[in-house]
Amino acid sequence: MINLIFSETKRSLVYLKELYKNKYKLNLVIIYSKKKSNVYNYVKERKLAKFLIRVKSDDINSLNLKKKFKLSNKSINIVSTYPGEIVRDKYILKFQFLHCHPGNLPKFRGSTIIYYTILLKNKICVSLFKIQKEIDSGEIVFKKFFDYPKKIIEIEKNFDHQIRAKTLISYLKQRKKIKFKKSKKKYLPYYIIHPVLRALVHHKTYFNKSASSL
Repeated sequence: MINLIFSETKRSLVYLKELYKNKYKLNLVIIYSKKKSNVYNYVKERKLAKFLIRVKSDDINSLNLKKKFKLSNKSINIVSTYPGEIVRDKYILKFQFLHCHPGNLPKFRGSTIIYYTILLKNKICVSLFKIQKEIDSGEIVFKKFFDYPKKIIEIEKNFDHQIRAKTLISYLKQRKKIKFKKSKKKYLPYYIIHPVLRALVHHKTYFNKSASSL
């Protein structure tokens, strides 16, 4: 069974479109949003889920799931939060919800990782991992690598959402738990990238020169 806790975001909608495209039936879908939910309507109109619930909140930690829903670690539990949102709810953490992170964990933790990995590695990786209290530190269950887009400006649009969704679908199709060796080294998280570094990524001439030297 597949259970989802999704925010009202473009990323959540892209996930759902990929799930629908690949004909996945969902067990429980919880959409949390104070505003009118296009994500909720997408699930409802296509009858994607056996149970569909909307919670009027923009905070995943306020859902009070323990009293409302029965979850299981035998199910595949997936979360799509709002940008920058950190899951602290003990009940959600207990059931090890999966999250797609656009960086090669454990080294590339934190924010705006795509830009850092293009500058440093010339390759993009999405890691699927179990959410824990510490940011981007849970058990890694799957990884998928991607080339950077031909038009770097696409990163500002839907590229990030699309590669996360494709990683999720690849994991669901294979259903293989890959064992990754835990790194003894503790990596510091990356923070929101400086505008100058972001500009360098977008500058094609610089990018091509730097990529060829890596």
